[in-house]
Amino acid sequence: MRSIYLFLFLFLCSACSDFDNKEVLDRELSDVSILSVSFDSLLSEVRKMPSRDRVACIINVSRRNEKEIDGVKKQERLLMEILPISYGKKRKEVLLHLVTICSNLDRFGIPCAELRGLKWIELLEKNHSLSQEEEWQVSEIKALLLNRSGNQDEFLPIWYKLLKQYREADRPEDVGKCLLTIANHFVMLEDYDNALPLYEEAYQLAVEYEFVDLQKSSGIMLIKHLCGAGYYSRSLEYYNKTNQEITFNPAMQNEVVKSYMELNKPDSARIYLAKRLLLEGGNKIALNCMMAETYILEGQEDSAFVFLDRAMKSYKEKAKNYQRKDREAILPNCFLSPCYLFADLLWKKGKIQQASLYYTIVEPLMKEIVKTPVRMELQMKALTNFSSFCRETKQYEKALDLLDRRDSILQTYLEFKAKNDKKNYAERLKIQELKHELNESEDVNRINTHVAAICIFLLVISVAATFKSISMYRKLKKQGAVNYRLQGMIKKCDEGDVPESHSASMDQYELLFWQALHKVRDEQYFLKSDLTIETLADVLNTNRSYLSVSINRFCDKGFSVWLNNFRIQHAEQLMRENPSIALKDLPEQCGYATTGTFVRNFKRCHNMSPSEFMNKLLIEQTLPKVEKTFQ
Repeated sequence: MRSIYLFLFLFLCSACSDFDNKEVLDRELSDVSILSVSFDSLLSEVRKMPSRDRVACIINVSRRNEKEIDGVKKQERLLMEILPISYGKKRKEVLLHLVTICSNLDRFGIPCAELRGLKWIELLEKNHSLSQEEEWQVSEIKALLLNRSGNQDEFLPIWYKLLKQYREADRPEDVGKCLLTIANHFVMLEDYDNALPLYEEAYQLAVEYEFVDLQKSSGIMLIKHLCGAGYYSRSLEYYNKTNQEITFNPAMQNEVVKSYMELNKPDSARIYLAKRLLLEGGNKIALNCMMAETYILEGQEDSAFVFLDRAMKSYKEKAKNYQRKDREAILPNCFLSPCYLFADLLWKKGKIQQASLYYTIVEPLMKEIVKTPVRMELQMKALTNFSSFCRETKQYEKALDLLDRRDSILQTYLEFKAKNDKKNYAERLKIQELKHELNESEDVNRINTHVAAICIFLLVISVAATFKSISMYRKLKKQGAVNYRLQGMIKKCDEGDVPESHSASMDQYELLFWQALHKVRDEQYFLKSDLTIETLADVLNTNRSYLSVSINRFCDKGFSVWLNNFRIQHAEQLMRENPSIALKDLPEQCGYATTGTFVRNFKRCHNMSPSEFMNKLLIEQTLPKVEKTFQ
């Protein structure tokens, strides 16, 4: 017996010692760089540990956010090392970390990283059950890896599925992320008709829930692509809505200036550029070039020269330390447009020698090999104007050379556009088919769900009809007594006269709920667009916590859903009473500050949009009249 106790004692001591060693190693590993000699020395100690502790230590190392490629590669090697000795939940965790690391390596541009990531995802989906959060995480990474590996056909279906699931789970920030990703894909296909509504929905979502990062990214995309699609006024509307952090983002300065110029507001463009020039760290060369161009388009030669000269001096100052002596540096592309336009202006004013100088300065930019359609278009315009100038100044050989270069760029441009348009058209057809399939799938699922619910309901009714009837009878009887008692109490509460005997006989949360119901439903507080749980609590002389608990307890809903149900019921009543009511006025009449919030809540309650519901009402009201006419 003593020997058994001694064995157990020694075993426990050994286990405690191993646990302490693991804790110490974990701390020491977290304090040193993964690429250091010290880490490798500690790693040799880890490899001597039992398999279970070894797996746990390596998993902790894989959680580190490594910034260097070699560090991420080492994390992958260590996970591959413990994969054969990991089982169950630990194996799933190892695979999840491998998926994330392969995604990081793919962003670094490591070849075949996306293929390895897709292989681990396949193993996860085949051999392990994932929680909802894990499934979402894996699906997002899978979509990104498929897109980078060239499998765009599978990219959008995953994001549309995630979008639907995030909506159903009421995760607005993830919904916004999905909207941005899908919209960016449409922009790549030059399909702005589908992209812009998604950006706008993401922006409204960000404003409603105060998601700063989402508002910034969706705002920039709206300003940029509304301008690119020719909606200059709307682009500036969003620019004026945004905060200063977005307003001065370098990614959208060209779009803001272009929108102002297209709307014939050069002064506004110059005010914007002047503010940008005052900021430290801005690209002074590009900003001065754009400022010069605003004056060129108005024919103000002197002002244009001042800013163009500033841009040239800034470039020379910046480039003198980097310019190679054995070759002449080519100016940045931002000089092409203002220089050739300034040369055109000088030419029109008869200043041939100065015009020739500016044409010659940007001639290398005109002939440079570029790959973007926008720059090709700019080159062709500049070459055409320069060729016309050379013909007028009797430089016929040079004029022909410039035209040959322009025609060569034009051929490349047309081939690129034809190939791109063909590819984009095919992708758009696939997306239309995908949307159609998703809609059909949703309809089938909805029908199946309804049929299943009806069958279950009928089965329950047939088995437990007697018990249900008794339960309903008791519930209605009790509810009637409570309602009768509470109506009098609510009236007393409004008059400020509640006898102690009545209030004592009722739970404080029950009384508070009926007071809130009276205010919101009977006095139509739900029509106030600024009504919040805090303001309602102030009206009822209570606090937010008590009011929230009472609504949840007696309504089994949160305040927001409870309030929106009254608003949607009111909207339905208005539409039934007046089927010709303007839908654009309906949100405001029902207490909503934004149309997006109204539409989302209406769909939640009715599984259809307000316009679809209105059409249904019109059909329901028109059909009896038609049938009566034929009778």
